[in-house]
Amino acid sequence: MDTRREVRQIWKHFDRHYGDIGEAIIYFRFDADTSRYDEVYDEGYRRYHIGTPIPILWVDQQEATEDYGPEGRRPTQRLRCAVSARNMHEAGFSVTEVHGNRAYDSSPSEIWRRDRMHDMCWYDGRYWEISGYQIRGRAKGEDVIIGITAIETFPDDDMSFDFPPGTVPEEIS
Repeated sequence: MDTRREVRQIWKHFDRHYGDIGEAIIYFRFDADTSRYDEVYDEGYRRYHIGTPIPILWVDQQEATEDYGPEGRRPTQRLRCAVSARNMHEAGFSVTEVHGNRAYDSSPSEIWRRDRMHDMCWYDGRYWEISGYQIRGRAKGEDVIIGITAIETFPDDDMSFDFPPGTVPEEIS
């Protein structure tokens, strides 16, 4: 069995599936260079690069109970989806492992801090903060499918997101 051919087949069928279904998330990469933090309150004035559509293989939304707390807590939903590592890489996102399989260094790499720590996405009329990545398929060291988990968020009024042309949701425009 030639694993490179198997990986190409997976990506071919992933692209065909996206062509049939056409579902994607709009992924916003955190801009570590232009974002600033308040030294007193440790609040981020986060900036994001222009959104990029990333095709998804499947998506699972976990609804929160409509349980508003007296302290003002809002219920938030959870999102899980699977994307192609190739599509992420071609869109300019790092698909390098966080820890790089280094047994001697367990701290997250600079790639994690700059590219993934504060990323967000848009799906189904909601903003989602990326909370984790899971490698879901690997063949001879090459990632094939990446799982993304996210938590629904309610961005601050001063946060703005630039959607790619032709993808601006109606409720925002």
